[in-house]
Amino acid sequence: MNKKEIYIKYVPHGINEKHFYPINEFMTDQFDALKEMKKRVFSGKEYEFVLLYNARNIRRKCAPDLIAAWSYFCDEIGPENASKCALLMHTQALDDNGTDLPAVVNLLCSEDYKNVIINEDRLPTDQMNLLYNCCDAVALISSNEGWGLSLTEGMMCGKPIIATVTGGMQDQMRFEDINGNWFTPSKEIPSNHFGTYKRCGDWAFPVYPSNMSLVGSIPTPYIWDDRADFRDIANQIAHVWDIKLKNPQEYEQICKAAREWVTSDESMMSARWMAKNVIEGINETFDKWKPRAKFEFIKIETLKQKSIPHPLVY
Repeated sequence: MNKKEIYIKYVPHGINEKHFYPINEFMTDQFDALKEMKKRVFSGKEYEFVLLYNARNIRRKCAPDLIAAWSYFCDEIGPENASKCALLMHTQALDDNGTDLPAVVNLLCSEDYKNVIINEDRLPTDQMNLLYNCCDAVALISSNEGWGLSLTEGMMCGKPIIATVTGGMQDQMRFEDINGNWFTPSKEIPSNHFGTYKRCGDWAFPVYPSNMSLVGSIPTPYIWDDRADFRDIANQIAHVWDIKLKNPQEYEQICKAAREWVTSDESMMSARWMAKNVIEGINETFDKWKPRAKFEFIKIETLKQKSIPHPLVY
């Protein structure tokens, strides 16, 4: 009996770079629409620094942790500076799969200077592009995440990202291994959540988990839950804020690097590359296609016990 061959092709998520892009004052129509969006979302108030959270209000997205981090960040920079900053949360205010976010805001954030704006509008693509352009950075601090599309969309709009080092969000940070290559998970090092590698893209402000818990359910018995300390999140928020306000030229270079890399051939995170990879994958499937036999003999053997191929600490 011949052993079956299995082919796996990895296709990263892709975002249409013509739908999500940075808006500047020379783009007259879009710039006017952006100003109107800011007036509507921020109720006419102008802010020096805006951090965007665009994700569902569900537990693994850790939205309350981000609010706690924002509160701590505001305390650290002081009321005067904090009053010029805003956390914009594009999500459900209440969700049975998450929590009551207004209650969390009321508990942790003073109305005097800790500005948290919850926006529940269902927006089409062009309006979402405006929303990303309203902010200065995008944060997603999930405890486990397959990809994290809001990070990719934010980078398409030329925004730096603040994210937990877990799951697919690591790919978007472009960590480098000891040879200077883009880190690829392996049996020896399946994840960088221990912080094995620290060097990453200039646009990425990683938050390494402070602890890891093995969680799961009946369909998915085990998955690592990488929990970030809200103080570590706050420190990275402060880092981006400090660069944006005190070194605008460096900030602009970071924004430019985000857009350039996420649209590059290396990242393959644009819609054109996703479509190309899917087409190549389908063609490869046809090329290697072998018709299934009318019947086959299967030898019944004891299943090999599953076990992790790496030590618990790597």
